[in-house]
Amino acid sequence: MCRPDLSLLPIPDALRRLTVWLTPQMPSKLVHPHEKISDAELVAVALLQRIHKAPYFRGWWRMLKLNHCPHYPSEVQARTRLERLTPVIEGASVEVQALDFVAVDSEPLPVCTFKRAPRCKFKGARHGFSTSGPVYGFKLHAWTTLNGKIAQYVLRPANEHDFTVGCVMNRDWPTFGGPKQIGDKGYQSGTYLTPPKSNAKRPDPRWKDEYAAARKIIESAFSVLVGSGLRWGQVKTMASLRLKVALLVLAHNLKFFDLPA
Repeated sequence: MCRPDLSLLPIPDALRRLTVWLTPQMPSKLVHPHEKISDAELVAVALLQRIHKAPYFRGWWRMLKLNHCPHYPSEVQARTRLERLTPVIEGASVEVQALDFVAVDSEPLPVCTFKRAPRCKFKGARHGFSTSGPVYGFKLHAWTTLNGKIAQYVLRPANEHDFTVGCVMNRDWPTFGGPKQIGDKGYQSGTYLTPPKSNAKRPDPRWKDEYAAARKIIESAFSVLVGSGLRWGQVKTMASLRLKVALLVLAHNLKFFDLPA
């Protein structure tokens, strides 16, 4: 087992490795005659799009059909099957493990510019605020380990407070071994380890200087997701947004998994 940089491998070799690794994680089903590739290979193709930072699935699919895999089905069929596989991809993107510490934060996921919000018809999108200003859409709330791996994540409307969503994520806290949670000032409570406010009369004695460096880990992970296309392109449904985020998280976490040689 190894952890290669799939962006540097030839595309057919990277596809083969990803397909072999994903096959045991795909659910069993009846194979229909019109399905020309397996679910594992289909997910591998979508993952490589994110790894190579190709902005549009249509162009990526056409390039593969033209240069490497002429037997692939139509792009419409591929999109439909990927949306059906979204819960499977979400399950494969993260894994439950015992942790001592996690960093907690959120990242805005706008579905349109703030000025276009009154005309946007994205179901479930809401007005909210982030450190970069107002946002209309959703937020990605996540835990990361101290080496940058995303341990769990949820998508919530942008108007939900970070602390409120954090309480929802804490339902799985015992499953992860009860880790200590390092957050920013938006998570001020007795549960989280947060930096003291500037006007605090009695700073939290649990806060240590090294926790500030640990806070930057999740910010770096979010930067990688944004650089890989978290805010690129257009999404019109919650299903497509879930698929997009799940593929990006799985592509980010691949460097922490052992892939077959």
